[in-house]
Amino acid sequence: MKSVSIFAGHDANLTFYNSETDEYHIVEIERLVKKRYFRLHVDNSHEEIENILVQCRDIAKSSWGFDRFDNIIITADGGINSLEILTKVFQTNNIIRVNNHHDCHALSAYYQSSFKDALIISFDGGGNDGFFNIYKANKDKIELVNKINSDFGGGYLLCASILCEISEKSRHQLSLAGKMMGLCAYGNVRENLVQPFKEFFFDRNYKKLSELTGLDLLNVESPWENPMSNAKFRGQESYDLAATMQRAFEEAFISVYEVIRKNYPDLPLIITGGGGLNVLLNERIRNEFNVDIFVAPNPNDCGLSLGAMFAVTQPKKRVNVTYNGIPLLDRNLLDDYVRQRDASKTTPAEIAKLLKDGKIIGLVHGDSEVGPRALGNRSIICDPGILEMKDILNSKVKFREWYRPFAPFCKLEDANEYFESHDFNGLEYMGFAPLVKEKYRSVLPSITHMDGSSRLQTVTKESHQEFYEILNEFGKISETRVVLNTSFNIRGLPILTSIQDALYVLDNTDLDYVVVENFLFKKGV
Repeated sequence: MKSVSIFAGHDANLTFYNSETDEYHIVEIERLVKKRYFRLHVDNSHEEIENILVQCRDIAKSSWGFDRFDNIIITADGGINSLEILTKVFQTNNIIRVNNHHDCHALSAYYQSSFKDALIISFDGGGNDGFFNIYKANKDKIELVNKINSDFGGGYLLCASILCEISEKSRHQLSLAGKMMGLCAYGNVRENLVQPFKEFFFDRNYKKLSELTGLDLLNVESPWENPMSNAKFRGQESYDLAATMQRAFEEAFISVYEVIRKNYPDLPLIITGGGGLNVLLNERIRNEFNVDIFVAPNPNDCGLSLGAMFAVTQPKKRVNVTYNGIPLLDRNLLDDYVRQRDASKTTPAEIAKLLKDGKIIGLVHGDSEVGPRALGNRSIICDPGILEMKDILNSKVKFREWYRPFAPFCKLEDANEYFESHDFNGLEYMGFAPLVKEKYRSVLPSITHMDGSSRLQTVTKESHQEFYEILNEFGKISETRVVLNTSFNIRGLPILTSIQDALYVLDNTDLDYVVVENFLFKKGV
């Protein structure tokens, strides 16, 4: 049986599943069309939708052997109205509809975890089945046990929108929330405002929030009409508000979790939905409740087609799709690029030496990671011990805001030396933000955020052999065995998926080298 599952809302994605080989592959459409947060089901003509689906189908055929499709799975809140397009592209009339948004989030996360029994919290800006759903899961079923009628995801976005440092420099409203996580480290919590903001996450009353805080917010009657026009606060005041709103967000979530946990005190926790991208909240829950937590690499809507697939074809064992994303689209041209650019074979030892010399290197290897964070196959790496590296990356490579932090990666067995955590299991997807140990904060300045935190990725030889070998070699010549990792893209564009785009970044930014499938490319003449 060969199936395709489609989620067509923002962060649109397709999952392809072959039951004969038990293999899953995922295409995040934004990487095909080079538009962040791309929505397939709106803003496109029928012809454009068909052309994009044909591209996805052809990738599945040429890269993963999908020569036919036995059924098509679509999600109720992110489907395509014209079923004729689907039957035409995939040549089957067998269309299965999966009903609920948060059910798909829960299924996607649960079957990627190692837990047999778990409590699942799925929360984001909303789907057809609510905003904040709680499930109890075991190997036989996932059962909805509670629902909170509160839009934490949308509330967090609106909070971010009032800050000029964020809204005025953003191209899409869905980018606001992630940026506030970075900015809040520069502020001090205004304790008198925490409670009003906490209440806002529950009642979503923007006008009341303005009155209780005395902040005289803009657009109090229609904050959603154009969120980025809500921006008002600048400088230290905006940093303090960011810290305050993050604290209120955490307090609101914890007040819900504490009640739920009383009924399920022994269950590990899975956090999913767009809210699962808040690494500061995830880390706080881990530490304060000493609970095993799993956050998948794709907790946001880019994981929904996978969840819908699981709803129809229930897995018999844990599913790992971390590196089963979109393939390198022009892989067949690699030999031509090697000849044209006089690229040469390289080794982890050579890469480590270049890193130690202060070079910034883009890595392209195999099929892409799944989800919004680069985990080694589409990454930019450099030495985190160089003081000015964060500013260089933000201003001259990524072209993004000055306050945005960068993530470290290190071997799982080394993590305890550099970072603070009671448990380093489950940190392989950058889902948490442990503190850098005090004695290493000055040694690792470019991955130590203003609040001392870091969005750590742990690596084993099994999880990513190339990263593991680079860390081995870097450790031989460096003071630490930690390397900086950020996604291989530039501002406004999704993670790249072609050699051509990688070489464009190399030639047009301060990137020094690109490594594609172990070939080292230098800047063009």
